[in-house]
Amino acid sequence: MDLGRPMEAERSWRQATVLKPDFAEAHYNRGNVLRELRQPEEAERCFRKALIIRPDLSEAHLGLGAALMALGRLQEAERSFRAALALRPGYPEAHSNLAVTLMDLGRLQEAEHSCLQALALMPDYAEARSNLGKALAQMGRIDEAVAALRRALSINPDFMVGHSNLLFHLSHDPGVSSEEVFAEHRAFSDRFEAPFHGRWPRHRNLPDPGRRLRVGFVSADLRAHPASSFIEPLWTALASKQVEIWAYSNHRLQDEVTLRLKGLAHQWREAVGMSDEELAGQIREDGIDILFDLSGHTGDNRLLAFARKPAPIQVSCWIGNPNTTGLKAMDYFLADRFSAPPGLLDALFTEKIVRLPTGASFQPLDPAPAVNGLPALQSGALTFGSFNRSDKLTQGVVALWSRVLNAVPGSRMLLGGLSDASRKANLTEQFARNGVDAGRLVFHPRVGMTEYLALHHQVDLILDTFPFAGGATSCHAAWMGVPVLTLAGKTLSSRLGVMINSGIDLPEFIAESEDAFVARAVWWSQRLPELAALRARLRSQVLASPLCQRQAAARWLELALRTMWHRWCEGKAPESFEISP
Repeated sequence: MDLGRPMEAERSWRQATVLKPDFAEAHYNRGNVLRELRQPEEAERCFRKALIIRPDLSEAHLGLGAALMALGRLQEAERSFRAALALRPGYPEAHSNLAVTLMDLGRLQEAEHSCLQALALMPDYAEARSNLGKALAQMGRIDEAVAALRRALSINPDFMVGHSNLLFHLSHDPGVSSEEVFAEHRAFSDRFEAPFHGRWPRHRNLPDPGRRLRVGFVSADLRAHPASSFIEPLWTALASKQVEIWAYSNHRLQDEVTLRLKGLAHQWREAVGMSDEELAGQIREDGIDILFDLSGHTGDNRLLAFARKPAPIQVSCWIGNPNTTGLKAMDYFLADRFSAPPGLLDALFTEKIVRLPTGASFQPLDPAPAVNGLPALQSGALTFGSFNRSDKLTQGVVALWSRVLNAVPGSRMLLGGLSDASRKANLTEQFARNGVDAGRLVFHPRVGMTEYLALHHQVDLILDTFPFAGGATSCHAAWMGVPVLTLAGKTLSSRLGVMINSGIDLPEFIAESEDAFVARAVWWSQRLPELAALRARLRSQVLASPLCQRQAAARWLELALRTMWHRWCEGKAPESFEISP
């Protein structure tokens, strides 16, 4: 294992269990190797065998919990970590892993407490610092989160996952300039990508401009996930005689969405058990012409496979993460002319920006709840709402929303997807500090898709977050007849609302400043008949927009891919370009 040869290590531990079946440590160590090899089902069996022989082996309880986490069985994982701690209270790794499980269960304050216990035992525990940063971010304490993540990297500068976490959460911090965020992405490349620059392969793909293209997609979100709302319609329309879709799935959980996506792919590869080197080798062996990253600096990304340049053309896009990857190996970034107008963001991307007429195709839930009448016409009071992730609800966002609520007498705010009691209490306190009484706040826990869409029946107008705007949530809101008031920024993550509202012809819901944001909210609160009329027609408007014209979107994307390919066949370097509608 220390020599980086896990396959051989697994064979040795397996032989040890054959020679001595009651050797608990051998079963435990084999489980650890299998977990490293991303085989959690087999790892679970090994850990359970070890615990049958030695129920007091705290390390095996820890390993079992980690395997169960990878399998998505969070309640069982929590029990395993707590069993490890019952045997060994001073076990920092168990506290840290328990924190991750508690975060996934939505129990943020408990997660923070577990991280702090781990750090009390081991102050220089980089993974626990990073986990603390993630917990703090989900509680909206973005300044503290960024500080914790920077501390993790000061302890272990080679902590790749920690660096990706930092880059992702910096995009949520309004106090950090876009230039600083870009510099951090370049620093990621300097540390983690630079060692591969001299080892990029010479690609032997046939340089025929007109031949069928083999297009690969690497993602951890090929399942019921917000990203799949944009991936599935794109693949449905893109699969043609001119394009083969090759999928590299980097998540072990599969569901009905996964099955549909598998049906659209020419070839499906499970990337979960592959190292970055193995994945890059598989992509080269498959002869991929154009390789898409659909994760960016989000969880379970495979950017270090891209850093090895396995395909001649490599592309990222906003669907994974609306920011540059920072990699020199990434050639292009797909956006649109509204989110990334020429000259605004080019200096903040290592990739060349390709501007399409629309940034995405969207697939709404079918069947979705019907659109209802405007709630305010019945209640006499306007209800604003938000269904964005908890980590987007920073103090600055709450302060701006409070200005809106204070400017619209009798209005209230509905906040969805919030199950953690401590987070609700924290938000209630923040609103109170900004003059908004708790009685004007309505919280709803995370629910299933149909129930989530039905909650829009209670909302008149969605208030967007900043500097990381909504994506799938904004599309879902428009489908339910509820427009989203967005604040245009100067980063791609802050311009997702601009992209969506421009695509569905709602420019009047784009504000260029915080004062304009408040003024527009007040303006619409005084024009309920117009808001009701918009609500009644908005679903049809979305359906007729480029957002739902998947065949047109596929043609535009295929033209963009062919343009990239022609340049490569001619030996030309990547350059930014725009596809005209």
